[in-house]
Amino acid sequence: MRSLLILVFTTFIFANSYDFDENKFVFALGNTFHKVGNITYTKEKATITYSHPRYKQIVKADNNISIEGSSGKKYYLKGKALSHTKAFIDIMIRLGQYNEIKENKDFDVKKEGERYILTFKGDLKRMLPKAEVETQGTKVKSFKLFMNNGDTLEIVKR
Repeated sequence: MRSLLILVFTTFIFANSYDFDENKFVFALGNTFHKVGNITYTKEKATITYSHPRYKQIVKADNNISIEGSSGKKYYLKGKALSHTKAFIDIMIRLGQYNEIKENKDFDVKKEGERYILTFKGDLKRMLPKAEVETQGTKVKSFKLFMNNGDTLEIVKR
């Protein structure tokens, strides 16, 4: 019992999380889709839980990504879907943290007032040429990812 309490306590100490609104513009459809969710992450695991419009939970752990819907059915991503989703989750974690956007080997940073313009490098550039991060002081308020196909994904922290 005591070791269980210590495990739970250390998870809370080292876990980070934030609630967010996600607005995804799909260029091919000319439509924006809105979701509400939460991301919780530690060094070993990340969990994104969407609560609206439909429940969905995405878990990244041990180089695997599982997706579970409201039915409880779970499936695991493979191939390109796995690598793209891993990259998205990693970017979502990093861009949500102020210290991560200031200095990072995966992108160049240009500051314009409370906004940071990030230009991605290497493999990330093939998926995401740039991102914009809005800050207030040392807090990230939102970030927007621009994709090569014209789609955008905006995360607004609550």
